[in-house]
Amino acid sequence: MIKKKIIALSFIICMVGAAYAQERKEFVFEDLGKPIRMNLPIELVTDAPETGPIAWAGLTDADRSALVGVHMESGQLTQVDLTPYGKANSVLLFKQSERVLYLFAGVKGRFLKYDIPSGKLSTIGEPSIATYWVRGSFTVAPDGKIYVGTFPQGSLSIFDPATEKVEHLTRISPNAGIEYIIKPESDADGIIYCPMGMHHGELWSFDPKTKEKKQLLPKNLQTYGVPSIWRAEDGKVYGKKGNTVFLCSADEITIGQTQPALTKNSPVLKGKKALHIDDNGSLVLEDERTKEQTRIKSTFEASAKLVFSISDIHDGKLYGSSMKPGNMFSYDTKTGELTNMGRVARGSTQIYDLLSYGKGLFVSSYTGGYIEYFEPGRPRSANNPRLLAHLHRLAKQERLVQLVLGPDGKIYSPTAPIKGHIGGTLLQIDPVAMKTAIFRHEDLIPDQSYTSVTSVPETNEIFVTSSIQGGTSAKPTEKEAWVFLWDPKTQKMTYKAQPIRGATSYSKTVRASNGNIYGFSGNKFYVFNPVKREVVFQGEVKGRDASARVRVVVSEQAGADDLLYVVDSAGGNLIAINPSNHSVHILAQHDSLKGARFAEVQADGYLYYSHGPSLMRVKVTP
Repeated sequence: MIKKKIIALSFIICMVGAAYAQERKEFVFEDLGKPIRMNLPIELVTDAPETGPIAWAGLTDADRSALVGVHMESGQLTQVDLTPYGKANSVLLFKQSERVLYLFAGVKGRFLKYDIPSGKLSTIGEPSIATYWVRGSFTVAPDGKIYVGTFPQGSLSIFDPATEKVEHLTRISPNAGIEYIIKPESDADGIIYCPMGMHHGELWSFDPKTKEKKQLLPKNLQTYGVPSIWRAEDGKVYGKKGNTVFLCSADEITIGQTQPALTKNSPVLKGKKALHIDDNGSLVLEDERTKEQTRIKSTFEASAKLVFSISDIHDGKLYGSSMKPGNMFSYDTKTGELTNMGRVARGSTQIYDLLSYGKGLFVSSYTGGYIEYFEPGRPRSANNPRLLAHLHRLAKQERLVQLVLGPDGKIYSPTAPIKGHIGGTLLQIDPVAMKTAIFRHEDLIPDQSYTSVTSVPETNEIFVTSSIQGGTSAKPTEKEAWVFLWDPKTQKMTYKAQPIRGATSYSKTVRASNGNIYGFSGNKFYVFNPVKREVVFQGEVKGRDASARVRVVVSEQAGADDLLYVVDSAGGNLIAINPSNHSVHILAQHDSLKGARFAEVQADGYLYYSHGPSLMRVKVTP
């Protein structure tokens, strides 16, 4: 007994010493590079006598929102900064003449005019309420008017180049849960068709002359997701919802009729197709006849996408993903080589987590709620990555936010539902049989999404946290979030609690070496002893200024020094929590920590995190 007490006391002294030593240490923050650089597609070309031939693109990446032009002969770069109007999700371009371009950009979205010879940019009309739209979410009617579909409130922004008059229409659909228009289309008669969605899909026709509008989809086709529509060579608009194809008219759809979409070719000038600006900043041109490609070097810095997730190390490489698109990347921890692996997962927007297991990685991606198994050492094929589950289809789930190996050898993922819905699931993956099981919110904590999982080897259980929030636009029905223990053997909940009064959402948890679990809600934290089944401490993470806002991003793994590492992504603070006495220590402050979404301590002693398009790290343990 005496020996045990001495060992415990010695452990506490070491832990306290480690925390104080860290406070005196100088930390070096390293920018490892931008792992995901992408081609920038060319959208149109102009050839004014004063300027010569220029290929144009709209740019939105992790750092910039801009109009980009590259001279097709000299490579001279034109870059017009649009960030003063707000960094848009997408920049839309429209060619009025060889001298004039119109744009839709900014937040809130608005129309702008760019005079090419003079380089003058000016605003047109008032801004809309739009905060989001996708590339290609517009149509040009036969009379030349431009219609842009946006979010929120399922809105249309309308611009007449002939008069430069702007009109913004909101609530094309009056129905609750319908918040966006994606890729509207005009037919030869000038009727505008608006695919709409969020909670469910709708399709509206809008007659600009009479201002009449009508919802065209029958009830059985008003399922989740927007219908896709396109204009065919006959000037009519056709669509598809699920496996159902149809022809659109102002009053109805005719099921079973379809034609292929008009082919949209790359912009061409004097026999040269302008394809894209590559990841080295060169404009790529293709000869229409010979298909031979040439590259025109420019000073453009290639588009870099936002780094989203930092996940696991597998065979000496750290893996993560970017945002929009959800490309996978790797970082070789020995050589420092960054590799853009492209689209690997089926979810196109982002990869939430990657878990090293056996010869490969389990991958969870959004949208669609996909779980896959990918072996980086094997060529990609129809079965690599191997699809294990599509949660959107199976359980109306789309965000599988974490992958954790449980005490029973199974892998667990907490999930959040599709847009407009409430109630998550707990997904179980058998990594040997490669099979999955779904435990629904009705059998756990009803009407809650699940936000994190932590393995509890002492009791052979898992610790799960929840949130009252559902999918985007869903209205919560509960008032407080929960935490609970779940027994994989009995598949039953064995304990539940609300450790922080009034908390509506709990975020990621981390298990300390002494077995206690640290969990967070905002900047408040609780310490849960899973063996005693009780909350043993409550505390708060504060910035250097006690009144400053704090946003906690916690590493799932403790450091080799047994400290728990936290990034305050609002204040840019590197923080350690000492599990021996629950004390909180601000170790350093650095601007690169601001905005980090993920931060993970790895076995090499570095805390890896994201800063915009860059992968960053700081050494925290030897």
